[in-house]
Amino acid sequence: MEYRIAAADINPYLAIAAALGSGLWGIEHRIEPDAPVAGNAYDIAHPAERALPRTLSEAADRLAASSVARKLFGDVFVDHYAMTRHWEEREFRKAITDWELARYFEII
Repeated sequence: MEYRIAAADINPYLAIAAALGSGLWGIEHRIEPDAPVAGNAYDIAHPAERALPRTLSEAADRLAASSVARKLFGDVFVDHYAMTRHWEEREFRKAITDWELARYFEII
């Protein structure tokens, strides 16, 4: 089995903990993996529960709502980590990009 979801800038300790924890959970609960994706995954309509989150905030919401993550890593970690990702997204939304400046100054 391959695990390729982690981003290049992820904390490697969190990536390994998530990969090992999810693998162990699957083994202990006898979860059979779905069929492998063949071809271009972007051209396939995935069920909502299998689609990757589109924003950091959506990912944090999913983490906070995950009973499996809470059992694997504990409520304190899950609540803290999700809260810090929500904070990060709020801070990001405060920034104005060069594209926005160029685009919107052009029309005023």
